[in-house]
Amino acid sequence: MSHPANESSVDVLVVGAGPAGLMCAYGLAKAGVNVRIVEKRADKIAAGQADGIQPRTIEVLQSYGLAERLLREACQLHRVAFYHPGPNGGVERVARIPDVTAPTARYPFEATLHQGAIEDIFIDAMQPLGLVVERQTVPVSMQLSKDPAELNDPNAYPVKVVLQHLDSNATQGDAETETIHAKFVVGADGAHSWVRKSLGIAMEGAQTEYIWGVLDLVPETDFPDVRSRCAIHSANGSCMIIPREGDGIRLYVQLSDTDVVDPATGRVDPTKMGPSEILEVARRSLHPYTIATPKEFEWSTIYISAYILWLDQHLGALMMELTVMHDTVGQRVASQFSANERVFIAGDACHTHSPKAGQGMNASMSDSHNLVWKLAQVLRGTADMSLLKT
Repeated sequence: MSHPANESSVDVLVVGAGPAGLMCAYGLAKAGVNVRIVEKRADKIAAGQADGIQPRTIEVLQSYGLAERLLREACQLHRVAFYHPGPNGGVERVARIPDVTAPTARYPFEATLHQGAIEDIFIDAMQPLGLVVERQTVPVSMQLSKDPAELNDPNAYPVKVVLQHLDSNATQGDAETETIHAKFVVGADGAHSWVRKSLGIAMEGAQTEYIWGVLDLVPETDFPDVRSRCAIHSANGSCMIIPREGDGIRLYVQLSDTDVVDPATGRVDPTKMGPSEILEVARRSLHPYTIATPKEFEWSTIYISAYILWLDQHLGALMMELTVMHDTVGQRVASQFSANERVFIAGDACHTHSPKAGQGMNASMSDSHNLVWKLAQVLRGTADMSLLKT
């Protein structure tokens, strides 16, 4: 398919280079599909964000030959401990059980590794395949053909996307543009997905809010289970401890409205609760155990999480909505996952999750893993387009 200099064609255009987008692009490239992946960020994530890897996700990564590096770099979580209020005003351990109880789990543990390092695993594996993330590149328009014959022809290019290539000195209005003709587009561009909004797909759910502070740090503490995953409920509040790679941990600390809400506006003011203040709240939950203030915090943020009753009864009862700092991300589920099986959304673009449950990144990569093999078979001509409806 020939085009002018500022136009090109591709089998699959992936928008977004987080875990879902990278899994999709790498899997397609490994299957021999002509794929491009674009990302608005200039750099990958350096710290924080998602970090929990479930056993099934490790299996998926192993099928791509990527699990060995993950397990070499990650922290393995084999035990989970539970602490409740004790008779002397502090907390005491009431149970300690295996972190993964499924007897058939090939990997009977969870793993933690920060999102930037997980992205590196994909990015490094893509290089020998000649695939790189095209950064500072954003879609600005997308047109999907309405011709049924074109939509049903796996060899047609029914999606037209205009991209803008930005640099540090250019605004979107001055940026160079390129027109892409794609057989398929995958929107893996996060909770505020441009692709999803362009398709007019709604997110569904209902919510009530809770506020959590999150810290990544290397602890100096006498807490006995600091290298186990811990759920701590005390008379002074609740927190969770998640061991991280190296000697680090992640703390999830439940905050009250008075900790972070500006009474004048009724809105969350993150300047009221920095990492030192979040740690002080955690100390009250950990009493009688102590944790020192580190020389530096690796990463911190505030989440507003809310219990969500998903409208899809097959997905089960109460889930949680996520809002990050000033941004409302909303842990909800999309009303549909594709447009005519030509433009798909994956990862946070179609569902968001509680940061404490370790679900979001795992579900995102599983979305892409499921989509990759179907797209590859359709593009090879070994499966009908109807496979993409499943």
